[in-house]
Amino acid sequence: MAREQQPWLDVPFGEKDEAKAAGARWDWRAKRWYAPQPGMPELARWLPGPSTPAEGIRADGTEVEPAPEPVADDSGPPPVPEEVRLAEALRGLTEPNVLARLTRRRPPWRVLHSVPVGTGRGDIDHVLLGPPGVVTVNTEHHPGWAVRFDGDQLTVDRRPTDHVPRARAEAERAGRLLAAARGIGDDEAPPVTAALAVIAASVAPAPGGQHPRGVLVATPASLPRLITALPAVLDDAEIDELYAVARRLGTWVRDL
Repeated sequence: MAREQQPWLDVPFGEKDEAKAAGARWDWRAKRWYAPQPGMPELARWLPGPSTPAEGIRADGTEVEPAPEPVADDSGPPPVPEEVRLAEALRGLTEPNVLARLTRRRPPWRVLHSVPVGTGRGDIDHVLLGPPGVVTVNTEHHPGWAVRFDGDQLTVDRRPTDHVPRARAEAERAGRLLAAARGIGDDEAPPVTAALAVIAASVAPAPGGQHPRGVLVATPASLPRLITALPAVLDDAEIDELYAVARRLGTWVRDL
């Protein structure tokens, strides 16, 4: 699903949720946010500023005193955002491990990132296709909070959310879109599982709580393990056929 070059955005880490809600999308290869269409006023605040005059020269042509040398920062590199770690971990599922190299077997997983859905500005953060079928992954940001779940009820610091039913509805819609693009009925489509990657201080079932039906809930670090533990139902040929349909933009942007 290659995209044409669109305007890059300078989005601070603390504003990424706001930018995403305004329509910005994440390019995991460049590790930068971008505007899906030029001229979107709601994203104007994150557009790069105008180029500055040459170093040491004001806009009126007069010289300025050189800025002092910055003090070296010995605190080490900045931490990698959890959302980037998740994208890289999911991409790792598509790369051959030691066993695959020895047996000359290709990895069975395929992954798509920032998949637009419908005619609006919504998207699915990641779509995985592999032996268990289709897994739709979205990230929820609640840094520093305790997240607990029991069935469809997921709370953040004891405050209820609608994350689980929304994730399930999104997965079901993805299944319908893929089935329609393949010209088959919903009952013939491979299983679709929703997954929530929750960035939080902790993510766990409530005491005596149940896992939600058809939805995986975990931290970004734990989610790939849960995904690969799902039961296999597709062989390599079926995965390739499904991926050929999923990577077409037209599969996702229809209104169902």
